[in-house]
Amino acid sequence: MTGSTPTARPRDGKARKRDLRSRPFPALGTRTPADRLEAVEELRAWAEQEAEDAIEWYLADKRLKRLGSRAVRGLMIILATAGTVLPLAGAALDERIQGWGYVFLAAAAGCKGFDHFFGLSTAWMRDITAAQALRGELNEFRLAWSAELLREATGEPEQAVIARRMKLVGGLVAKVRARLDTETSDWTQEFRAGLQQIQEQTVTLPAPREAGAAPER
Repeated sequence: MTGSTPTARPRDGKARKRDLRSRPFPALGTRTPADRLEAVEELRAWAEQEAEDAIEWYLADKRLKRLGSRAVRGLMIILATAGTVLPLAGAALDERIQGWGYVFLAAAAGCKGFDHFFGLSTAWMRDITAAQALRGELNEFRLAWSAELLREATGEPEQAVIARRMKLVGGLVAKVRARLDTETSDWTQEFRAGLQQIQEQTVTLPAPREAGAAPER
């Protein structure tokens, strides 16, 4: 993931943040055949809501990353343009302002490094990809579940019906978990690569010389 925790959409429609934790597992009744079928239905609703929570979080995180990425990249373009124009303007006006061009260009490079290190742009793209993939998997599950409900009664034993439906529910839960694990792994690798790159590019400053010491030849 992108380093934060998912946001769930509450029933009243207001945005509310919650950690990436599973929803409370439903209490299931298994005494009668009707109870067992109802338990499978409750598990189906629980699995769907887990997927919806993950999708909603990725969409909310995408909006934040999109705003951050556009702001940083816009500032980078402005600074780079100013850094290029100032030396030309200084030469045309015979003013010594060329030095400010290097300042603006350095600031533009800093914006690019900020975006690269914090992964604003790449996280934005990952959020879109993850949300679309999860939505596709959820829709695929819903179609399969609808087909299951529309099947004609053939006198199948209750255990076979429950096993088939539980396989569908378990498949959805496994796909959502695999998607979250993959996203978390990708984010972790990107963050570590950014740290390593910064460490490699860090310049060790020379130790200050004592006052009165002769310069090295």
